[in-house]
Amino acid sequence: MFGSKATPLVVAGALFMVTAPAHALVKVTNETDATHSVTFDHGVEENRHELAPGDMVEEACPTGCGVRFAGHDFTAVDGNELAIEEGATRPTLKN
Repeated sequence: MFGSKATPLVVAGALFMVTAPAHALVKVTNETDATHSVTFDHGVEENRHELAPGDMVEEACPTGCGVRFAGHDFTAVDGNELAIEEGATRPTLKN
């Protein structure tokens, strides 16, 4: 029915599905004038990032993870956008 013209569409669709989730990471932005440490806790593995003022970090949390800032954990999943705001004791959910 579709013949050989369908093959490029299938391949293009498969590539889109493989690359599409890249934008759906947990994003943390430092909106303060100081450097802050942010840790992504995946259970067995923890990744710590030092965020200078205005910096942003993204990390995959497809099944959820803890985002630690100033000793407090915030549960996040891919697609969440968090911000470190002046005077806050934990990241603020922006979306």
